[in-house]
Amino acid sequence: MRNIWKVVLGFFASVGLLVFIGTVGGTIFVLTVSEEPEALPDRFLLRISLDGTITDAPRPDSFLAGAAGTNLRDVVEALQVAAGDDRVGGLAVYLGSPRIDVATAQELRDAIAGFRASGKPAGVFTEDLGSMGGGMTGYYLASAFDRIWLQPSGGVGLIGMAIEVPFGRGLLDKLEVTPRFGQRHEFKSAVESYTRDSLSGPARENLRLLLASLFRQEIAGIAVDRGIAEDQLRAIVDKGPYLAGEALERGLVDRLGYWDEFIDDAKTAAGDDGDPVFLGRYLARIDRPNGSGPKVALIHGSGAITDGSAEDGGPFSDPGFSAHHVAAAISDAIEDDDVKAILFRVNSPGGSYVASDIVWREVRRARDAGKPVIVSMAGVAASGGYFVAMPANRIVAQPGTITGSIGVYGGKLVTEKLWRRVGVTWDSVEIGARAGMWSFVHDFPPGGDARLAAMLDFIYDDFTGKAMADRGLDASQIDAIARGRVWSGEDALAHGLVDVLGGYTVAIAEVKAALGLGPDEDITLDTWPKPLKPFEQIVKFLGGDAAQGDVAAMLPAAVGADPLTMLARELGLPAEELAALRQPAGVLQMPPLRIRY
Repeated sequence: MRNIWKVVLGFFASVGLLVFIGTVGGTIFVLTVSEEPEALPDRFLLRISLDGTITDAPRPDSFLAGAAGTNLRDVVEALQVAAGDDRVGGLAVYLGSPRIDVATAQELRDAIAGFRASGKPAGVFTEDLGSMGGGMTGYYLASAFDRIWLQPSGGVGLIGMAIEVPFGRGLLDKLEVTPRFGQRHEFKSAVESYTRDSLSGPARENLRLLLASLFRQEIAGIAVDRGIAEDQLRAIVDKGPYLAGEALERGLVDRLGYWDEFIDDAKTAAGDDGDPVFLGRYLARIDRPNGSGPKVALIHGSGAITDGSAEDGGPFSDPGFSAHHVAAAISDAIEDDDVKAILFRVNSPGGSYVASDIVWREVRRARDAGKPVIVSMAGVAASGGYFVAMPANRIVAQPGTITGSIGVYGGKLVTEKLWRRVGVTWDSVEIGARAGMWSFVHDFPPGGDARLAAMLDFIYDDFTGKAMADRGLDASQIDAIARGRVWSGEDALAHGLVDVLGGYTVAIAEVKAALGLGPDEDITLDTWPKPLKPFEQIVKFLGGDAAQGDVAAMLPAAVGADPLTMLARELGLPAEELAALRQPAGVLQMPPLRIRY
């Protein structure tokens, strides 16, 4: 029987190797014979699809992982160029089901407004705007166009916003798992998902203020774009969602029809009967903005902040916000005499305190070295994501950016009784009275609670102390805006946490001002570190150790005997929450909010 299994496994291994060799060979062939993009016609309609993930950080297409999705900066820069390009007669956008937050919608709305300012028509088509799931932010984005087309079978889910937070205390009690956490302070509510069965008073108050700010921003933007009074619009929201005919009757959309009808109308409005040109082809044939002048390093920090190496995931993995990866890029930019400034794009809910401090130090070093650092906040730059931004010369945030959350939590789950219920017992050999301090099986040893409290106090004092020094705040000011509170970018500006509101365009203007350049002078934005090209990915994959990690990442996850994994799945928590639990003392991270836009 054992020999039969060897034959079977050998066969599949051989087939897998042949498939892999064929894939690599085919990829190399495609890379070798690929042609230059087709030239642009004299007159055309620019066509963009906004569907699925709109990425913030650049991600290379991988020969195994496929396309990386639509990149926000690509869209923004294409519209910036198209506004002044006489060949572009108009804009036609397909709006599917994009996964966007308020800040991303605002970045796109600003770019669309800039395009429309040129006098060119800009239309959007959608089959449905969240009629069965809520489409407030999708409609907020659509309202930036001068014409909204809706498929007759669709609808508009203009129903407002909600924040949902999962609470697992009841499940933990049933499993006889004891949460042992501390937080600094009452608004740092991430631990409440484990310690409570509903929102505490301070957490509810803070989230209500955040949601009210985001809702107010969207109502104001839609009201202006659609010519509807805000009071009337709020009444419309309270009676949603709407069928297509109802949305047309209330002035929420301009036309009902199908995609082919929309495209024909867009061509007519643009004064051109030629075929539309897609975003990728257009970008390949234009001179993109910010391609000449003093060099500015554009560095991205996206995702949960960890202290792992960017190499851990292999050549096809998104490095995420690896502190060492980002810090090294900042350090290299400091040492490069050609780099005159740094534009640091942050899109992170936070993570490890120690990892965040690694990046904080490099941002501070750059500023002390005389190289201006401008932070551009994306959808979220909170907790550790705010920590790394504090030392920058200037911080730019969208009104809808989620930021602040100056606070910390830490602790562990005690799972000994859970294991006993399933017939598993644990034993240990320890040297040192507190060697089992961070065991996820046993409770804290005597004095362990006090040590956890001391660590949390130290981290909170360090966070607030650096915030006061970096942002020029005094103790009373920081106490009124910290303690774990989460803010919208609009409110963060009022409290001195950020300096100016806007997206890439405003951030680049801040860079120019820091360098003493005029608004019409050019800079060169150079992405650091550069993503691997497809051929470099293949070479790295074939290099040995990294390949094992990538192959493993493509396999289905096995169900292991890990209590944290089991609990995270049962609670429906995101991967970032599981990662946070593995850093028991010193987590600078947002609570697991699910904001229904």
